Amino acid sequence: MEVVPARGLGSATLVDQVRELVALSLGGRTDRPIYHVHCDPEPAIRDNAAARSRWWALFEAEFDLTGQPYCGAVHLKEGRRHEHRVYGLVRPSGRVVDLAWDYPRREKCSRIVEFEFGMPPVPSKHARAIARRLRQDGRSDVADWLVAAGATEAERPIAPLTPAERLGQERTGIDLDDVRRATLAAWRASEDGSGFVAALRARGLDLRQGRKGPVVVDASGAAHLATRLVGAASRRFEGRRIVAATVKARLSSHEFEDGTDAGSRSRAKPGEAGAVAPRDPGGSRAAGDGGGLGVRRFGGCPDRVDRGGGGRDPRGPGAALRRLRALPAVRRAVLRRRLTAFDPTLDRHLAALERVRAAAERIEAEAAYERERAWALWGFTDIWGLPLT
Repeated sequence: MEVVPARGLGSATLVDQVRELVALSLGGRTDRPIYHVHCDPEPAIRDNAAARSRWWALFEAEFDLTGQPYCGAVHLKEGRRHEHRVYGLVRPSGRVVDLAWDYPRREKCSRIVEFEFGMPPVPSKHARAIARRLRQDGRSDVADWLVAAGATEAERPIAPLTPAERLGQERTGIDLDDVRRATLAAWRASEDGSGFVAALRARGLDLRQGRKGPVVVDASGAAHLATRLVGAASRRFEGRRIVAATVKARLSSHEFEDGTDAGSRSRAKPGEAGAVAPRDPGGSRAAGDGGGLGVRRFGGCPDRVDRGGGGRDPRGPGAALRRLRALPAVRRAVLRRRLTAFDPTLDRHLAALERVRAAAERIEAEAAYERERAWALWGFTDIWGLPLT
């Protein structure tokens, strides 16, 4: 790896340069003060350094980053030499660089480099929008090249995995394409919701009710929205997508276990609460025997795990107060004593809280001092021309 010369920064190491970029951006109203991007020219381009230089010039002109500080590094990965840069996004005035529509804008820079270095255009779902913008920018030659190559008429490419799906696949170790194939096979082998569930279970999968609709659960327990999974599988392996409405129509007749949620079989059912823990305020009595002083076990409805009321009104504060007032006088006295008894750890917690407050005030004071110092030294340079910070 080779660290590239930084711009507008005085730190020597790459880590310190990134920290300096963040520090320079403290005056901006943003929670993303820096921007990481990399340039990865095609291996067929012989002059890799020239292609990278041209792309960075186009990129900085596109996003108006010409005067912004940055740091970066060049390294070789899988036979391809590419460059990473991290730019500071907060300008000296405090305004933040506009990164709206950054994906198609970066692809526009890439199409220009491909055109100038004699490469075919890389397929892009933004091809038509890029061609329109190129004409607006006076680069009709590049736009005509895109049209002649068929990029604007080609079917939009779809990535086999989203970043979230890729991370999930790495975490579970289960190939998402295998889940898609099995789900599509189960779909084709069935004619209704119950048959689909049976076919899924025969292939090591299951169907549950999720928050946004039915989900297919794989062997690791990961859930995949059924409409999305069937649609992606049919489009990927058959070339034609099964729309979500079709999936919902087939599964609408299927009744999940317990009527609503197939995942509810793993939940505790009324009357199945275990014994009270040794230190539970409810004492040694079982949670379902109607006694104890547990905070959520006063009176109420006996067919609920927490012995509280059901419905909209019984969950409100009025119903809770009525249940507390209905307790026998002895239990109310014991509860009051437990709730108001002196906690010997209270002093320790209060002392820790005061230390945290003092540290926060000290950090805020130091940050205010650094901001004032940065503004006071703005525009001044040392003998080498580097900005003072």
